[in-house]
Amino acid sequence: MRVVEDVVRETIKTLQMYGYSVDKVVYPEDPRKRSIDIVASRKGDNPLLVKVIDDAIQLQPRELRELRECSLLLDAAGLVVADRDNGIEIDDMVAHERSGVYIVSAAGLRAALSNSIYVVRRQGNYYMRVDGEKLREERSRKGYSLGDLASMLSVSRRSIYMYEQEEVDISLNTALRLMDIFGEEVFKPIPILREKPEQRRIQRLPSRRVGSEPSETEKAVETIVRAGGEAVETKRIPPDVVARLRDDKMLIVIERKRERRLEKRVYEAAKVAMKVVAKVIAVTHRREYRNELEDYGVDVYTSIDEFISEVSIEEDRE
Repeated sequence: MRVVEDVVRETIKTLQMYGYSVDKVVYPEDPRKRSIDIVASRKGDNPLLVKVIDDAIQLQPRELRELRECSLLLDAAGLVVADRDNGIEIDDMVAHERSGVYIVSAAGLRAALSNSIYVVRRQGNYYMRVDGEKLREERSRKGYSLGDLASMLSVSRRSIYMYEQEEVDISLNTALRLMDIFGEEVFKPIPILREKPEQRRIQRLPSRRVGSEPSETEKAVETIVRAGGEAVETKRIPPDVVARLRDDKMLIVIERKRERRLEKRVYEAAKVAMKVVAKVIAVTHRREYRNELEDYGVDVYTSIDEFISEVSIEEDRE
């Protein structure tokens, strides 16, 4: 059985072989507490935010949610690379989907990068994707009505309509029957690095007890959301907040009480920012850090109120 670091090395090697510029993210230091292990970019494609783990069953919902939300805000593809899922090896030609995030094996990553994954596993079932236009053409060519094909596949007429509109994926059993009728040409690969399974606006404000004083992180999120942007508080990647306001993508690092690793977190956030073309913003009460952090290309604020004030001024200008 391989250790996770072996999977990380293979993943990096594969990405580089396909022309990606790659960086490892090493904060938090314990990989079990990280939502992102690798960030990669290639001209003309979405950046990649990759979590590497030996068994996908170990992934917690909050990890997947954080990876998915960060990917949405940063116009990136969030992906998990794992050898196994619940102890069973992941097939190289199959992607698993969980909580809106795709999971592939290290070898399956090569299939994903070459856009040749045709089967996805969701909630224990397998699905394929129909090429709606080709299905309509083949159905018409053979003279089948929606009802005829529905009867042949033992599904509803509406199901056939939805397949042709590409509104739903088709179960593997039904796909095999459809393949017997029309051949493999009516199916197309699932572009797991180019699509976002759940594309919706992120508007969630931090939850806290009534009457409690908001933290600096909560203040940052609330300010951006109320200015018309989108933001999420993060726990398992270097920044404290990932946000999008108008055309700006932001990774916000807020100094913690008695923190000794602010520079480390800023440096790691900068790695991510470079790949996803985002700003890094640091909030620190220690003015002596300003010059050093600005050398990283970071926008530095000496208080959260200073940051809030600038966002508010920009909002008023709009």
